[in-house]
Amino acid sequence: MPNIWSPEHLFTAAVSGCLMTTFLAIAEFSKLDYLSFKCDSKGIIEKVDGNFVVSEVLLFPEVVIKDPSKSDRMKRVVEKAKKACLISNSITSKITMETKITVQN
Repeated sequence: MPNIWSPEHLFTAAVSGCLMTTFLAIAEFSKLDYLSFKCDSKGIIEKVDGNFVVSEVLLFPEVVIKDPSKSDRMKRVVEKAKKACLISNSITSKITMETKITVQN
């Protein structure tokens, strides 16, 4: 339904939001500077054993940085955030992530 958040939207938003807050904490602890962070998400719904399930959550984190030499380190921090995310670790859906690091001067 247009303009109404479904439970499925909220499910993928929970995974995305958890990635973001975990990333923010790790980046701060690591003293790693960035200009912005955003993360879009999508859910894949399939029928399994007669029931509909969110079988996969696709995450599209994008981090904007100033220093191009920090790009690889930033990717590692995003990956570390994915592994440490409480929500991702609590669900059975597969989590797939396509990270984009953008350098802005």
